[in-house]
Amino acid sequence: MRKILFFAVTAFVLAVLLTAAHPSPVSAAGPAYYVVRHGDTLFAIAARYGMSSWTVARANGIWNPNYIYAGQVLVIPYNPGPYPPYPCPGCPYPKPIPGPIYYCSVRVNYGDTLSAIAARLRTDVWTLARANGIYNLNWIYAGQLLRIPGCSPNPVPPSPVTQRRNISGTWVSGNYSFQLQEAIGCGGPNCAVAGKFIEASGTTTPNMTDVTGSVNVNTGAVSITIPGNIPGAPTRYFNGTIDATSRTMSGQLTGVGSLTFTKQ
Repeated sequence: MRKILFFAVTAFVLAVLLTAAHPSPVSAAGPAYYVVRHGDTLFAIAARYGMSSWTVARANGIWNPNYIYAGQVLVIPYNPGPYPPYPCPGCPYPKPIPGPIYYCSVRVNYGDTLSAIAARLRTDVWTLARANGIYNLNWIYAGQLLRIPGCSPNPVPPSPVTQRRNISGTWVSGNYSFQLQEAIGCGGPNCAVAGKFIEASGTTTPNMTDVTGSVNVNTGAVSITIPGNIPGAPTRYFNGTIDATSRTMSGQLTGVGSLTFTKQ
């Protein structure tokens, strides 16, 4: 009697081992079952059935694809149905999410879990894992920054581009005009200026005086020195500002007052 019982138990164990060693093919009649052996990995098991490890993990409620144990019975879904291949059949690792995706980030705190963070962010743990290249869903650490797919951060406004003010050219205001030229090759912001100051008085020959000065090409601040055109004549100054379009130059001329010059 004991021998019969021994042989019966032995036959049953052999049958289980043979079933585990040779998994039944997936049929349209229903899901298959697989008994995990020592040395098995979820990826290797899924590959035997032409599936991804994510599909098998979801069908069995496994949150950590790296943790299975010998003797565990796994359901191999014949039809992904409610367990769609994730991310695709035959993909052993998370597949990058295609298309232009914006990312924000969240910092992991002590006691956080990936599933808890995903719940707070109203996303699923698989999407969060894929976006961060996480293969072990149970291993995150405090201080880690996780990217949040689909998050559209507030765009940072671009820094305003400074319009370079151009002083070179002829500037006219009534009977007064400047013919000015910025120093060639000056990168700014302060550049030397040279040219002529012309005064037209009625029918007489206009007075022309060589002038020097400087211009701030970023702010448009202008300072021009006008030496006296005859011995003993006082030196005059023009201090003003060029507008952002470099079309007008307004300022104070010694002995005259406020003037606005227009570039010709």
